Amino acid sequence: MTSFLYRAAAAALLLVASLAGTAQAETVSPRKSALILIEFQNDWMAPTGGINGQFKDREQFDRSVTNAKSVLAEARRRHMEVIYVTMTLEPSYKVLGQAKYGLRAAMPKYRSFLGEQANIFHGFEPMPDEYVIRERTGSSAFAGTSLDSYLRNNHIEDIYLMGYALHLCVESTLRQGHDLGYNTNVIYDASAAFSRQQQVSFLADIVPFYGRAVTTRQFIAEKN
Repeated sequence: MTSFLYRAAAAALLLVASLAGTAQAETVSPRKSALILIEFQNDWMAPTGGINGQFKDREQFDRSVTNAKSVLAEARRRHMEVIYVTMTLEPSYKVLGQAKYGLRAAMPKYRSFLGEQANIFHGFEPMPDEYVIRERTGSSAFAGTSLDSYLRNNHIEDIYLMGYALHLCVESTLRQGHDLGYNTNVIYDASAAFSRQQQVSFLADIVPFYGRAVTTRQFIAEKN
């Protein structure tokens, strides 16, 4: 009798453990990916944008706009998370402090990311359910933003970056995303550097250490 009760109790424990394991497996979210659009704003992309004239390789820039539209359409078709990271500043530029060097010093000088210049460029308007980040204080999309929290809260491990400029804010985001533990991908022909030389250097000297470079065609062909 004791042996029978022992076996029955053991079987019951195994059943409970099995059911618990099944329930736990059902609550674990599958690995997800996100497309992150970096500074798809008038300042960079509109012909009248204050920074647009910096793109000396116009063919590279024009191709990036066309490719970015294809990438965005594919991401939406897959129901990927789509995240816009923008920069919207006040005329005082107080959030940037009294910088002596670099971009924090240059932006007030050139009056970047103010008013309509900070608006998202026509043709890339976000859908109502897409996340838009405006509070940003540095080159990286993670600098002073909720991006890291949003990605982790939504179980996103793989991030695909595209935007402007490739060798500036996209590169900064790539580096920090890698160091934060994300699988970082750059869709480099849906982004643009100021020159061909900068693009080549980015692909040869930076990407291999921090992530993976893919083309628009490769992104569309992949199953994420």
